[in-house]
Amino acid sequence: MKNFLIMFIVFLVWSFFGLWLYSSYQNTDKSMSVKTEKLIKTSTKREKDSIEKAESIRAIKEYNKNKETKISGLKGVTVDGDIIFMYSENVSILENSSEIFIPAAIIEFKYKTKKYLQEHPDTEVHINSLYSASENFESPNLGIKRGEKIKEVLLSVGIPNENIVVKPIIKALEFNEEGFFDNSISILFKPLDQNRVEELKTRLPDTKTVYPTFSNSGILINDNLKELLAEVKQVVQDNPDVRIELIGHTDNIGNEIDNYKMGLDYAKQVEWYLIAKGGIRNSKIKSSSKGESEPIEANNTEAGRTMNRRVVVVYY
Repeated sequence: MKNFLIMFIVFLVWSFFGLWLYSSYQNTDKSMSVKTEKLIKTSTKREKDSIEKAESIRAIKEYNKNKETKISGLKGVTVDGDIIFMYSENVSILENSSEIFIPAAIIEFKYKTKKYLQEHPDTEVHINSLYSASENFESPNLGIKRGEKIKEVLLSVGIPNENIVVKPIIKALEFNEEGFFDNSISILFKPLDQNRVEELKTRLPDTKTVYPTFSNSGILINDNLKELLAEVKQVVQDNPDVRIELIGHTDNIGNEIDNYKMGLDYAKQVEWYLIAKGGIRNSKIKSSSKGESEPIEANNTEAGRTMNRRVVVVYY
């Protein structure tokens, strides 16, 4: 009986020990499981955060890249950043040339510019015109020459000369394989600079080239000639002592003597128009001729010959 009791006690001891040991293993497994689960969740979260961060960085870089390389169309804005007009296309320029190409889709910009200036009379329009240091050196530079052609477009709709400013901007331009760059002009509206306007009144305009339409019966009035008349009248009004020389030029068709006479005839027809229609005294104007001696384009094409048949206006 005594031996049985001892064995029973030993059995109980080992039973409790076994239960304790089992319980310890269970708690350890559960703790390990929880730690493992937490580790997996933490790792997954870190991986997700890392992916999201990488995607954000990639998105920012892509945005900045697009922002830098995006070619915008012709846009007119104020100094406060208000957009007056915006087009998907812009004025194209040809490398090493003053020629500009205005798409038909944006030609309305001249009327929108005029309307804005009429509604804001104390405003001037700045034509920001691009050119590249890699292009041929010319004087004035190609930025000015291209901007002046945009200025002529604005003058043609009646925008006053004193409200237009040409700003050449030199910049590295990437011309395409055909030699064109399609984002060359921007328009900025700024408060009218009264000091600049006053200076303009006493400063003589630069030499101007006009292309009247000539016929056997005399000169035909075109917009180019009307613009010249308006300019000459203003210059004479602002500068009573000014003198004007009209120099006729021709192509090389015919002989040198005949072309000299023809160039002089061109100049005299323009002189007659300014005197008859503008009331300009004939003592202020003189006509001369260079004939075929100073072409600005090759005479082997019709387009070149047309450019050479011109009248140059010089103020002094």
